[in-house]
Amino acid sequence: MTDEPTSPPDLANLEMDLAKSFQPSWARESDAPDRISRMVAKHGDDDRPERPGKSRDRGPGRDRPPARSGGGNRRDDRKGERRSERFEPRRPERPPRPAPELGGWTVQFQPHRLGVEGLAKQIKAGAKAYPLFDLARLVLEKSERYLVDFQRTAENSPALYQLRADGSIWLTEGEAVAQALARHLDKFYRRESVTTDPPKGAFSSIAVCGLSGELLGPSNYHDYPNKLRRLHAERFAHMPFETYKGRVRMEKDEELIAKWKEEQSRKDEFYPAETPEGVEPVKLATLAEVERHFREHHAAAEIVPVRDRVKVPGPSAMNESSPPIHQLARRVWDELQRFPLPLAQLIGQQLTSQGLQIFKTHENITYISLARPRYLDRVATPVSETLGAMLEYLEAHPTLPRPEQWKALVALRPPAAEGAESQRESAVAADLAWLLHEGHVLDFAGRGLQAARRPQARQSRQPEQ
Repeated sequence: MTDEPTSPPDLANLEMDLAKSFQPSWARESDAPDRISRMVAKHGDDDRPERPGKSRDRGPGRDRPPARSGGGNRRDDRKGERRSERFEPRRPERPPRPAPELGGWTVQFQPHRLGVEGLAKQIKAGAKAYPLFDLARLVLEKSERYLVDFQRTAENSPALYQLRADGSIWLTEGEAVAQALARHLDKFYRRESVTTDPPKGAFSSIAVCGLSGELLGPSNYHDYPNKLRRLHAERFAHMPFETYKGRVRMEKDEELIAKWKEEQSRKDEFYPAETPEGVEPVKLATLAEVERHFREHHAAAEIVPVRDRVKVPGPSAMNESSPPIHQLARRVWDELQRFPLPLAQLIGQQLTSQGLQIFKTHENITYISLARPRYLDRVATPVSETLGAMLEYLEAHPTLPRPEQWKALVALRPPAAEGAESQRESAVAADLAWLLHEGHVLDFAGRGLQAARRPQARQSRQPEQ
């Protein structure tokens, strides 16, 4: 297989807006950003972001079992109530056990190349410094933003098969065929609906899927077993077949039976999507015939055996592939959410190749920005009074909110002539942009402007006497 997945990414979900993802509360509560946005207009967007916090969605509370009716263990002598006849709370059904995790393969999450290029452009335009771990978690937020790299670890590792149509991977070729016909049938076949006679016979009840509500047909109808297995394979393959079969309920409802007969009075016929000119298209009357035709004419080209390594699009690995494969990818995803170092390292490597710089500061947090911190010694390298005043102010006020810092930096300039306030702010923006690009000032996402600190002198060890 090639390094790049076969299916194109969803560009809408691939894009990451750093300004919105890192926007702090003060930016939503005041009109200061409208004025601040002009600060580095020459260098791009300037809405100050903030580090995203960990939001923990609270799921629905657990349902309490129904209480016992009556007086519990009291006997009712008048009715001669037996213990077995008393009301007992129904025990909640146990959820199906998750599929076993795929063994013999390792998983590595990698950022999508196009997404990293978009991040690099935004960081260069805004000249801000972002925590690398937060960027890694931002990539993990949507599966379109990453690829999942599967690598075989042993010769006896289970075989995998990849479906080219969406990049999903499966444990057997049959699973891949089922995925192709369930999700991408219209790519290979066209469907025509024709009217037919409704089913004949006496039907007293009808089977209904307890999970989707779909009508499966009477249990004594010849196509019922096929419909049951087909729906399980298409929508509920994550649970064992017998468990799913136990969720089917039988309804004695004349209206449902009449509705099912009406649905059966129309029949789908299938034809190959591409037929050579002058050749009569082959009519496929049932899905079983469609499957046989697909195996004969498309399977060899559309289903590729995986030898040692395969890269899978995030949505396919997390949602479309075989359950054991999904379990493995999900476990690694959970580990990265807690500690995203492996993914952060890959993002850092790709961003530095785009000309950005990595450095550590603020309690040993790793940041990435346009430039590393570089202290400007105004004694060794004299600068203008305006630049010196800006650095002195930022050194004295490193923790103030960014809007207050901006107002103070503008106020340091001599008053502008009437009607020239915009020129005054533009001059401050130009000086600040130079300081940011040189690394003398850093614009930390979620923190504000800070002047680069003087490096601490290393203490030389005194020789022992």
